[in-house]
Amino acid sequence: MKYRKRLLSVLLALALLAGCAAPASQTGSLLPGQVQTLRLAGGTDWGAPNPFLHQSRGPGQARMRLVYGSLLEKDETGDVGWLAESWRQSGSEYTFTLREGAKFQDGTPLTTADVAFTIDYYRAHPPVSASLGAGDAFLVESYAVQDERTITITAARTDADTLSALGSFVILPRHIWEQVDDPYTYTGEGYLVGSGAYACTGYDAATGSYEFTAQNDFCAGTPAAQRVLFVPVSDPLLSFERGEIDITDMPADLAGRYRDDPSIGLVEKSDDMGTKLLVNFEKCPQLLDKSLREALYWALDRQAVVDKVFRGAGSVGSAGYVPPSSPYYAPGCVQYPYRPGKAKALLEPLGLELTMLCADSGDDLAIAELLANDLRAAGVAVTVQAYDSATRDQMVNAGDYELALVSNGGWGNNPPDYLRTVFSDTAKNKGGNPHNMGPIGYENAAITALADAQKAEPDPDRRKELLAELQVEISREIPLVVVATRSSYSMYRKDVYDGWMKTYAYQQAEQNRLSYMLR
Repeated sequence: MKYRKRLLSVLLALALLAGCAAPASQTGSLLPGQVQTLRLAGGTDWGAPNPFLHQSRGPGQARMRLVYGSLLEKDETGDVGWLAESWRQSGSEYTFTLREGAKFQDGTPLTTADVAFTIDYYRAHPPVSASLGAGDAFLVESYAVQDERTITITAARTDADTLSALGSFVILPRHIWEQVDDPYTYTGEGYLVGSGAYACTGYDAATGSYEFTAQNDFCAGTPAAQRVLFVPVSDPLLSFERGEIDITDMPADLAGRYRDDPSIGLVEKSDDMGTKLLVNFEKCPQLLDKSLREALYWALDRQAVVDKVFRGAGSVGSAGYVPPSSPYYAPGCVQYPYRPGKAKALLEPLGLELTMLCADSGDDLAIAELLANDLRAAGVAVTVQAYDSATRDQMVNAGDYELALVSNGGWGNNPPDYLRTVFSDTAKNKGGNPHNMGPIGYENAAITALADAQKAEPDPDRRKELLAELQVEISREIPLVVVATRSSYSMYRKDVYDGWMKTYAYQQAEQNRLSYMLR
């Protein structure tokens, strides 16, 4: 393993410092519209970009999906073909036909035998991003290989998201993984061989550096760049100004300056970042009293988080979880204004002493301190415990906290999916992703019934009605405290590359693989 990482580090160093890219078979003259190199801010290790070793957060998954292909992808309007050129549904049966010329990055043809193998392998060894589920909740009941390009997959259950789930799992090369008994530790030959538009030709965990090199014969389209580099930077804004990276977040306090610059393009991410306060009810059983959870809301000056930390670029969170800017937002949710006196009257007599877990990076620590001061003013003795984000995530997943502050992206994505993941007692706290963690030691049959019902509802209008009912119920019952959501912009140099885009279900342009394709 150490040898492999050293080798990849050497490749990346050569690429970054000497301009040496990938093997000759992967390069050549630029294709029409293609740029030589796209550079983005790195510096954080998001894991090796394969299905079993990447970090569960969005940047880790995004790097992996540059390398590995799936049957379908999402664009601005819905599911589109990726490695599958066509698909059809008949009841619970979904038939996919692969594109001609589909292959893995070592030149081996990709066939439906690889798709079938991947399904079986993921059933036995769930990957980090398990769209097919795991255990008794595994989505695939059976499959039938028709020929080398056509496979019919029978789903164990069908709902509005089944097609997307079946289309989004990444396909493994059978000739490599059929020899691997433990994918969670394997870093041997071929462990980074995928079927995506880019091969990983450099990865250094120590510096959080990545190099991806275009596969110009990719069957589903043309890569937008010959190379994509994630390079360590200490100050992304300064690096952007110097031309060292091509896209970065726009600071809210400098919005006017960049909006007025005709050379700068913007991608808006409306209410996409959110912050929630999780309660471990097993360690804080007093808070099973709903009146005390209401008091938590009253104690917190959440507008101060928006004003002081987000600098006005956001909004106080809805107690129903879905941001107000979402088309799924339910205006009937219960509102909890800042009422410190009322909170103190309920909380101070209890003499509560609680710890609040948070990350020591980004704005999390500043938010945690604001909330902790509000709670102290209401008579709750709060101690803030800050760790690096990876440690914090591990502790949240393990339930090693009393209160935990979690900030993450994806709040502007697909509420029908994430509401069930966070709040249904049949789905929450599974999969190892702290973004999707719900309350520990708290169950609610009404919330679970609504969350599961909307998941299974194929009619979009009825589903929206169920989602509204679910949000209202969440706002009444308060399984967790929604602090605030944050809006932001990515800004990029138009003269370098102007193809950054969002999908209908994901707002992070830098984490969307269609952003790295010519369209």
